[in-house]
Amino acid sequence: MGKENNHTGVFVAFVLLSECQWDKAKLINDCKADWGIELADNDSDNAMVCTLGDITVAAALMPGPVPNGEAEHYAAANYMWPEAVDAAKNHKAQIMVSVIGKEAGLIERGKLFTKIVASCLRQDGATAVYTDGAVFHPGFYSDVASLMKKYDDALPILDWVWFGVYRTAEHSGIYTYGMRKFGKEEMEVYADNADLNDMRDFLLNITAYVLDGNVTLNDGETLGFSAEQKLAITISDAIALDGKSIKIEYPR
Repeated sequence: MGKENNHTGVFVAFVLLSECQWDKAKLINDCKADWGIELADNDSDNAMVCTLGDITVAAALMPGPVPNGEAEHYAAANYMWPEAVDAAKNHKAQIMVSVIGKEAGLIERGKLFTKIVASCLRQDGATAVYTDGAVFHPGFYSDVASLMKKYDDALPILDWVWFGVYRTAEHSGIYTYGMRKFGKEEMEVYADNADLNDMRDFLLNITAYVLDGNVTLNDGETLGFSAEQKLAITISDAIALDGKSIKIEYPR
């Protein structure tokens, strides 16, 4: 828990396009206008790769849709966007965006990554973002990213982490998907007859606490938002995900 794993530092997204075309010069100009990010051009028509300090940024036009119907599959889980599946089904190409750089901090990398993706969404024909097992509405993704223009310390958590819903015969709950790229384990919270919106807000607050403070939650410890509150933390096989997850007791 908290150690490097195969997912740590992997920031990759696919901006879905309605046509197989992009304007690389526009992307470079938009990154500068939107965020003050200076991206260097190169000789390739279909790819842009440049280095910003210790970070390498790459964006490339990929002809054809995301293979194996992956985008459509994950779009079906977006309970906030009923048209997500249609947007995923109809895309004809994608811009693959990646940000790598082991020396730079994970939060710094994550912020830069989200800024580049948001600028890609200003391309003509950009219809969705597929990343970390979720398909996001372009307006939603851009609105969350824009928080970084208003507040220097803002974390675009809703672009980084998907808060999924799961149900079993015994209970329903909310899980995170996207924490592992920050070197953290995914989290799950569940309860009987609890409001899922309240549960999601609860887990969102914990996610912000973990990422903002680089906090590691350990098995057997407790967590609380007051001196009296002591919510149990358990690490065990995940319910809605592969591998282990952190289970956090939901307050009554």
